[in-house]
Amino acid sequence: MPSIAEMPPRPTLLLVDDCVAERNFYEMALETEFNILIANHGSDGVNVALSEHPDLVLLDVKMPGMDGWTTCTFIKSHPDTADIPVVMLTGTDDIDLTQHAVDVGASALLIKPCPAERLRNTIRQALDTKYAA
Repeated sequence: MPSIAEMPPRPTLLLVDDCVAERNFYEMALETEFNILIANHGSDGVNVALSEHPDLVLLDVKMPGMDGWTTCTFIKSHPDTADIPVVMLTGTDDIDLTQHAVDVGASALLIKPCPAERLRNTIRQALDTKYAA
């Protein structure tokens, strides 16, 4: 496991969301602090995670084709990407989804629309946990 000293000065996030407007919002909210990679759907997100090995994946739950649950499960179960924290985003405020997110390996589940500062804080916490080990 990497140590906290090895956290990159500008971590790379993979943003996986099929909604252009939401991707644009998250990208604008995060681009001053993080390098951003974009994927339009789950299977593209898996491919980018495997090839680019980002520091964290920001993942929408509801997408056509491979949804966020399946995408997260794949990322967390593959040996090349299992160490990448995943923060999931959903438009549904349901307490059972929080447990499901934990079950598939996510570090956190945020309800959309999520204020930019809360999103940044959640990402920072997940990265601190990753690099503190």
